[in-house]
Amino acid sequence: MNKLTLTKYITTGAMALSILPFMASAHGMDNENKGEKSEYKSFFGERFDRDEQNEHKAFTGTVTALSTTGFTLKDANGTVYTVTTANAKLVKPFLGSIVLADIKVNDKAVVKGSLTGTTIAARSVQVMPANTHPAMTKGTITAVNGNTITVQNTHLGVVSNVTIKTDANTQVTKDGQAATLADASVGATVKIKGLWDETLNVLNAIRINIKTMFSN
Repeated sequence: MNKLTLTKYITTGAMALSILPFMASAHGMDNENKGEKSEYKSFFGERFDRDEQNEHKAFTGTVTALSTTGFTLKDANGTVYTVTTANAKLVKPFLGSIVLADIKVNDKAVVKGSLTGTTIAARSVQVMPANTHPAMTKGTITAVNGNTITVQNTHLGVVSNVTIKTDANTQVTKDGQAATLADASVGATVKIKGLWDETLNVLNAIRINIKTMFSN
């Protein structure tokens, strides 16, 4: 991990969880995630270049309304844009694929596309729900109850339990190969990336990597 990495830790009760601050995430991912960086750098302060035709520009703001063809985006200056998503790739941090119905009012969004008036024809949309931030944890699964997984980890000698929530969009791999949530059983060693819910204090899993030979 290079010196640009800014990893902080929060404790909720006895729980220690590795949090990726906005700017740190763009610089602090390890080698296995190099392919992910370009997909969501804009969430962490990066700007898209634009060409001479004013294409490939990034627009950042908050989702204020939804429609069957996209959503309305309000930026920090109060400018309101109509975003159409028919030809857009929709993702969230760590390359979690989503559909338009997954976008909610008050989500934070970065839209890349071409602007005509105040309408953005989106090519890509990255969203992150309100009151969340990217986070990761690793350890051993100690309990599975429906879509809730408990992971025990150790950081600086402190043993803690992290509550993980999964859903149909959670991507699971085992030693780099496609797997299912059924493989995330008690005793499995895992590395989990997702969005930390600051209200419920749970980690909503986007990616679960099960490792039979786990290393830091």
